[in-house]
Amino acid sequence: MPNRIKIILVGLGPIGVETCKLVLQKKSLNLLAVVDIDSKKFGKDLGKFIGAKKKLNIPIVENLSSALHKFHPEVAILTSGSRLESVKEDLFTCIENKVSIISSCEELLYPFISNPALAEDIDKKAKEKFVHILGTGVNPGFIMDIAPLFFTSVCSNVKTIKAERVVDLNKRRKPLQAKMGLGKTKSEFNQMVKVKKLGHVGLLESAQLIADGLRMNISSYKEKITPILASKNFTTKYFQIDKGKVCGMNHVVQGFYGKQKLISLDLQMRVDLYKSFDKIIVDGTPKLNVIVENGVFGDTATVAMLVNCIPSLLHAEFGLLTMKNIQIPNYLNPQIG
Repeated sequence: MPNRIKIILVGLGPIGVETCKLVLQKKSLNLLAVVDIDSKKFGKDLGKFIGAKKKLNIPIVENLSSALHKFHPEVAILTSGSRLESVKEDLFTCIENKVSIISSCEELLYPFISNPALAEDIDKKAKEKFVHILGTGVNPGFIMDIAPLFFTSVCSNVKTIKAERVVDLNKRRKPLQAKMGLGKTKSEFNQMVKVKKLGHVGLLESAQLIADGLRMNISSYKEKITPILASKNFTTKYFQIDKGKVCGMNHVVQGFYGKQKLISLDLQMRVDLYKSFDKIIVDGTPKLNVIVENGVFGDTATVAMLVNCIPSLLHAEFGLLTMKNIQIPNYLNPQIG
């Protein structure tokens, strides 16, 4: 049997827990340890937190550097933050220890415009240490960036790209519902968005990745995040939402060349829905209108992307990568060693 890929995971939140479960199903992957900042988890066995029926002999530790020195993983999966600033210390710690990284950090998807100096530093150090760095997930990472790019492969001409995603928040995890500002007033929502404490992260990066992939000449981007207010009282599994309070949000990013709109990404995440859907429209030759009934469920899809991209990550060039720089990932057969 070929050598299994040695893995550690950083961040045992809801996405981290599900990622651990999926990694453990794959014969080709070997999960060695988990790192988390919660002192209540230190020294415990991972099995206790993922519903395993027996002890897994996989420890939860508090110090990333110590874990890297002890376990010598090939890949670290980071599920600990959305903003690049919040994960940069862990990124550089892994790089210094010659460990490649795949992360659900949304800003890591395409940081070259929003964080150019930091992106350049990450790329330079990763190349010096011969490691790979990739940010991915379902949104960003697939449905509103890589999927539209893939569909243009059958086009002889592309004029514009539009993607629309409507998500039923009732079915999503508590941290995501909280991040959308459920139950808050309009003014509270707007203020927290202004200081980057609420809202979806990564839509601008998705637009920039599309523009890069299609070599579109984008002169400006417009971004707008607005609250959706409840027309009646709603109750989710985690929140009580009174009429007139926030029950979701609408996030729009548009890319222009002069006054011409070339890219339009429209994301709605809300509790007052009949059903979710995803739509991709390519105005080109041929014209394409692709609809995913009921949408791609974000929590499980993000976990799958993190795991399924690992083989492609390790076969890519060294440095800070984007999803367009790696081989097209696919389902990682759990039976293949």
